[in-house]
Amino acid sequence: MSSTVPDLGDTEQLKALLEDVASPDQLRELLDTPGVDDAMIDGFVDAVGAEGVLDKVFGLMGEHFVAERAGNDAGVIRWDVTAPGGTLSYGLSIRDGAAIGERGAPAGPKVTLTLSVPTLLRLCAGRLNGVQGFMTGQIKLAGDMMFGAKLPGWFDY
Repeated sequence: MSSTVPDLGDTEQLKALLEDVASPDQLRELLDTPGVDDAMIDGFVDAVGAEGVLDKVFGLMGEHFVAERAGNDAGVIRWDVTAPGGTLSYGLSIRDGAAIGERGAPAGPKVTLTLSVPTLLRLCAGRLNGVQGFMTGQIKLAGDMMFGAKLPGWFDY
C-alpha cells in the first residue's frame, strides 16, 4: 500500500489499488493516508466504479466473518449504500456459520442499513464504531435493532 494520495485520473492505478485491498488492515491503511476524506473516497469510487468497490467489500465481509461470535444468530441484512452515481443495494446473508454478500436488494431482510460509501469503508476498516455511526446519523437502521447492533462484532478488523 502507498502512503500517498492516489491520482484520481489514473483509473488503472486506482483499480490496482482496489485489487490489492485484501484485509481490514489494508483498507485502514488506505483510509488513513493523509488527504483521504469523503470527497477523495467518492472520487475514487466514481473513477473505478461503485459496483466494483462494493463487490470487493461484500466479498471481504464473508472472508472476515467470525462465526463463533455470531453464535446462533442468523438473518439477512440489506445494505443501501449511497455512492456517487446513486444508491446501490447489497444483501449479506448470515447463516450456517457463513456470511455471504451479493449484489441486489435481498427479499425479507431482518435489518436494513443505509449509509454512504465512505461510512461503509470506515465501518469495515474498524475506523467507525457502528453504534456511534447510528447515533450520529451516519448509519440509518430499520428493522431488528438488536440484530443490527450485534452485527459489527461478528467480523475481524
